[in-house]
Amino acid sequence: MTEETDDRNLENAKPTVEPLGGEAVAVRSEAPPAPGAEISPSPHTAAQDEFRNESRAFATGVAGWLLPGLGHALQRMWGRASVVFLAVGSLVYTGASMRGNVFTSTGTDAFDYLGYVADLGTGCFYFLARSIEKNGADVSHAGGDYGTRFLATAGVLNLLAALHAYEAARGRKA
Repeated sequence: MTEETDDRNLENAKPTVEPLGGEAVAVRSEAPPAPGAEISPSPHTAAQDEFRNESRAFATGVAGWLLPGLGHALQRMWGRASVVFLAVGSLVYTGASMRGNVFTSTGTDAFDYLGYVADLGTGCFYFLARSIEKNGADVSHAGGDYGTRFLATAGVLNLLAALHAYEAARGRKA
């Protein structure tokens, strides 16, 4: 390189700030890369990559809980996504049509709370079940009792599917 090229690179240099520890900050200039030189991507540490992967996996699990099958669909597992969506959806529809008990957060004992958690596990289908249940639950007949079990099974199935989507997004074979 000639002296003229060095001067031109210094004129085009962009200052960057690097912390030196504590509150002191030093400013240094970097010359732009030479024409034809490879530009490497900014270096990421393993901890940053692991945090990104973990965050992405968590978001996939939450998406799979909110809309059954979405966690698998985001990972392009179309078969599992459709099976989970149809299974949870049909269980919720069947359970609510049988006038099963859709639990609310205002339960009086621990079993009501557990039923609420199981029902809430269906994600957005919980609100579908609440809208179908206009006349209230009828658990005095066997059909209503079975309907309650269908709703709880749908919630637990969706929670397990969301957990599988989370584990698959983390790269673990689940």
